[in-house]
Amino acid sequence: MKKYIDFHTHQVPADQDVVAVVDGRDTWGIHPWKADEEFVVPDLSGKIAIGECGLDGLRGPSMEVQEKVFLQQVALSEETEKPLIIHCVKAFDQLLSLRKELKPKQSWMFHSFRGKPRQLLSLLDAGFFVGFGFTHNEESLRACPIERMLLETDADELHSIGEIYNNVAHKRGLCMTSLCESMLENYRTFYKNEPLLT
Repeated sequence: MKKYIDFHTHQVPADQDVVAVVDGRDTWGIHPWKADEEFVVPDLSGKIAIGECGLDGLRGPSMEVQEKVFLQQVALSEETEKPLIIHCVKAFDQLLSLRKELKPKQSWMFHSFRGKPRQLLSLLDAGFFVGFGFTHNEESLRACPIERMLLETDADELHSIGEIYNNVAHKRGLCMTSLCESMLENYRTFYKNEPLLT
């Protein structure tokens, strides 16, 4: 049985104990930094999620262009019944507004969340799953319900997913077995009973 689930990463893990959802291999999306590129959807039969996609107020083409491409990917997520992995920087209120307006049926993951508890509560109220890496706001980590938490390395090359699990287990006062079982259940919920990736 695989021990750790990495819900969003840019690296194929060497560790056999890891189930990794690798960006571009297991998912497809147009990152907001590349939102001005041609929107061509490939065969998605081997993909378990759409993304990462989203909005970035610091980098990339205009927010108008980014929002248009993001909305196309939301529609694709709904059409294919695949969850959405979201990159959001300096566009928090805009993202929440779109979520409330669109009322999507598919799950959305706000990946690599580092915000304060007030932002976390806004995400939870809007129905998001929340991705945490090694760097995070500790109050938010403690406040997030375990059933809405997803653990990820993203592009972190310094910390393994095992180190992230150990860090979170320590801060949440959880045994590793319990945390791993919770993440497995969250995988089944977020990815709608997709088989574990090998």
